[in-house]
Amino acid sequence: MADGGVLQRMLSGRRVGRSPLPDLDLIGENFGRQMEDALRPILKTTVGALILDCQVTKLADVLDRIPVPSMLGVIEAEGADRMALVNLGSDLVYHIVDMRMGGDATVAPATTTRSFSAIDTQLCRDVLDAVLASFSRAVEESLGVPLDTVFRVAGQKQDISTVRIAPASADVMLITASLDIGEAARSGEFDLIVPLSILDVLRAAILEAETLEPAAPNDLWVSQMRRCAAEAEVPLHGILHRLTLPLSAVEQLQEGQVIPIPRNALTQVEMVQSLGTRYQATLAHGRLGMFEGEKVIKLLDEPPAALQDSIARLIDADR
Repeated sequence: MADGGVLQRMLSGRRVGRSPLPDLDLIGENFGRQMEDALRPILKTTVGALILDCQVTKLADVLDRIPVPSMLGVIEAEGADRMALVNLGSDLVYHIVDMRMGGDATVAPATTTRSFSAIDTQLCRDVLDAVLASFSRAVEESLGVPLDTVFRVAGQKQDISTVRIAPASADVMLITASLDIGEAARSGEFDLIVPLSILDVLRAAILEAETLEPAAPNDLWVSQMRRCAAEAEVPLHGILHRLTLPLSAVEQLQEGQVIPIPRNALTQVEMVQSLGTRYQATLAHGRLGMFEGEKVIKLLDEPPAALQDSIARLIDADR
C-alpha cells in the first residue's frame, strides 16, 4: 500500500520536462520580432509584439485558461505524432477582422465577444500562417541551422473541448504574446502551444543536419594554395570612357589633337580587372572624387554575385 501511495504521488506530480531546444527565452524574443515584421503587410499598419510568457508547462494548465470562443489553429508538423495549437484571443480576432476589412488604425473601438463566422475564420488564416512562419524563422535564427520541418494549419476551431493535440498530462512549450496594432494600440493576445515531442523532432533534425555537414579538409597543401591565391595580385584598370574610331581616324592621330568625351566621363569610372586578357571582367562602377587631398574612387555597386562566389570558393579554406 505504501509503495502504491508513493507511485501515485509521483505520477500525479506537477514536474515538467526541459525544452529540447536551448535558449528558449532567446527563441521567444526572436519570435516576437519576426511576428512584427510578418504582420505589418497583413494588417497594413504598425504592429508591436510583447512576449508575456515563454515556458514549459503542462498542457492541462494551458487548456484550462482558454475561453470560448477562441480562434484555434490546429497545427501539423512533419514527422511528429502530436499537433500544436495557436490560440488567438477573441479581442485579437476582433481587431484583425476589423483591420482587414478596412478599419481605422488610429481608433481603438470596444471589442465585442461573439461566435466567429466563416469570413472571420478566413481572414485570420493568414495570421495563423504568419505565426508559424515566424516561429520557424525564430528557431532558425536562434540555433543558426536551417529548419526543414514544415508547420501547416490542419484546421480551425472555436471550442477547445473539440480539440485534442496531446494528452492533458503532456509537457508543452507555451509562448504568450500581446500584439499592439495601429497608432491607437489596439491590443490582443495569442498563445503558441507546442508539445515537447514536436520540439524533439526539431532537435533531431538539427542534430542530423550538423552530423551530415562535411568537415573542412585538413590539407596543408590546399590551405597553402588558397593562401597564395588570396595574396595574388590582380591588375585593376579604371576606365573613364570608351571611344570607337574608324581605322582611318586612328591613323591620323597626332600630338596636340583634341578628342571630345562626354561630361560624365570626368566622374564615372568603370573598374576592370586584367584588361586585355582572357580574364578581363568588369568588377564595379565608381565615381571619381577627392578625399583628404587625394584622388579616390567611390564604388557605386558591388562586384557581380557570381564573381564574388567564385573568389570566395577559391580563397576560403573552410569550404
